[in-house]
Order: sequence, then C-alpha cells, then structure tokens
Amino acid sequence: MGMSFPRRLVPYGAVSLVLLVSLTVFSANAGTRSELEAAQHRQERMQRLIAQGESAVLHLRDQMNALAAEIEEAMSEYEHAEEQVVAVRADIRVERTKLRLFQRALNQRAASIFMAGVPSVVHVLLDAGSVNDMFDRLTFVEAANDRDRIVAERVEAQEVALAAVETELQGVLVQRRQALATLESDRALLERKFAEQKDRIAKLDELRAEAGETATTLLAEIRVELLARGGDGVLGPLYLCPVGDPHAYGDTFGIIHHHPGWTHVHKGNDIAAPLGSPVYAPFDGSVQTGTEKYAGKYVRLWGDEGYVTMLHLSSFAAWGAVEEGDVVGYVGITGNASSPHVHFEWHPNDGPAVDPYQQLNEVC
Repeated sequence: MGMSFPRRLVPYGAVSLVLLVSLTVFSANAGTRSELEAAQHRQERMQRLIAQGESAVLHLRDQMNALAAEIEEAMSEYEHAEEQVVAVRADIRVERTKLRLFQRALNQRAASIFMAGVPSVVHVLLDAGSVNDMFDRLTFVEAANDRDRIVAERVEAQEVALAAVETELQGVLVQRRQALATLESDRALLERKFAEQKDRIAKLDELRAEAGETATTLLAEIRVELLARGGDGVLGPLYLCPVGDPHAYGDTFGIIHHHPGWTHVHKGNDIAAPLGSPVYAPFDGSVQTGTEKYAGKYVRLWGDEGYVTMLHLSSFAAWGAVEEGDVVGYVGITGNASSPHVHFEWHPNDGPAVDPYQQLNEVC
C-alpha cells in the first residue's frame, strides 16, 4: 500500500516533535534545516499564543462562574427583601386597622361625654344621698376616667407602633432597591462577559485553525521531502484520536491485570468514554471485526505502518477499506470490561504491541 496522507487538520501539538525529528534528518542540508528552524519558531510562537488564549478563556470562565454564583446570591437577597416588603405591608394594614378601631372608640367616648356633660366631683358629692352613695359615685367617676385614659393610651401606642412599622418598611424598601440594583448590575456584567468570552473563543478558534492549516501544510512538505530522499515519512502512526470527546486515558501499558482464574499483562491503554461514543479510524487502512470472550467486540485496523486493535465495542460501524476519521464502531462494555472504555493497542510494523501513550497524547 502507498503512503496515506491525512485529509483533516493535524493537531498542531504534533508538529514540534516532527520538526525535531526532521531537523535531525535534514541536518546535512543547511537550507532545509534553516527553513525547518524558522518553521519551528513560527509554530512555537503560535502555540504560545494559543496557550495564552486558552488561559484567558479559562480565566474568564472562572470569572463568569463566580459571577453566576453572585447573581444567584443577589437574586436570593432580592427575593428575601421582597418577602419582607410584603410581610411589613401586611403588618401596616393590621396596625392601621387597630388604630382606626381605637380612634373610633376614643371619638365615641368623647362624643358621649360632650352630650352628657362632665359632672364635677363637687356635684357628685352634693348629690349623694348617703356616705356609701358618695363613695359609689366617686368610684364610678374614677373608673370612667380610667377607661378614657386607657383608650387614649392605646391610641397613642398604636400610632407609635404604626410609625415604627412604616419606618421599617422604608428600610426594607431600600434593601430591596439595593438588592435589585446589584442583581441587575451583575446580570449586565455577565452579559458583557458572555460577549467577551464569545469573542475570545472565536479568535482562539481562528488561531487554532490557522495553526492546524500551517501544521498540515508544513507536515505535508516534510513528508514530500522525506519521500524524495527515499524514506517512508516520519508522521504518524496516528493522525486522529480514536475515541470521540469526551474521553480520558492514562499510561496503563504493562500493568498486571488479575481476573478470576486469569492474569495477564496489559498491552495497551484504556480510553474511557461515555457508552456509545464513536470510535474512529486513526489512519487509512482496512478494518477487520471480530468477537472474543475477553475482548468482546473488537476491530483491527491495518495501515501502512502497522495495525491497531480496539476492544470492548458495543457495535461495529465499518468493515473493509476505511479512511482516517471514519467511524468504525462505538464504545461499549463487552468482554471482560467493567465500565465503558476502549482498550487500544498499537502494533508498529505488524509486530508486538508497544506503549501507545505518547502517540495518543499527540492526537487526543
């Protein structure tokens, strides 16, 4: 089979490694080496800009998350203030009703006194028929005066209570206005942050696309030069992450797996991903599918520089000739898998499996 070339953007992070290798290969050619060194400087500068852009996006994201929490808190404070306003206004209605009742009672008492006239103590004593009658009349006058005083005190106390509640209402209204102002200010700031983040992400995407296009062009030129020198290229073996986002993996090659009645050395890296995530062909080649007790459903992709095996799939999506980026299956939990993942093996030049961790880092 002839050398296959990637048709999608090569991850820009892979270029530095390729440039270092190429500088060694082209060390005898001063002109080519100078061009590669210049390309390496451009690529490093672009990667620094991308790293700065990503850092700025993450920093802004943290700011927006903190602001969202502040908005939740401001909203809670506003709602609490609104509840207080409703409660205090209800208290005012109650206190005003009480005040009207006390004022009505006081007015009725004043009217009855005006209509009947107010007897003096002297008249009460002179009109008494006996000493006992005199004491009874004095007791009645004192009781009437006490009732009048109590009603008047109630009216006065109710006026004080009403004034206090109305003062409380003014304070609560101020708190509500402040909470609402804070809420509106935070919301407006978040909208501005959204716009800023959108702009930053758009610029970062442009920079990434430019870096990817530059990498693709540069790598293609390097491969042409290498092929012209009789070599077979330095790119690869992987040109695309074999499992779609989101995913996670670690360097677990060579660890010992213990199963009931069976122990074996791990010959690949496990790529964890949600069940049903797409599994891609990381290079051009030919796919074979199969099913085995421990491997579950698996695909084996043969390419120019070796083959990869991907185990524990839920189902297959291709067979025979495929191109880089074609979906060949989906993440599963078949075989001896205990959680959704793909066991990924790389066999360069059709030989024994080697640790694919660094290759995965270049594309995932």
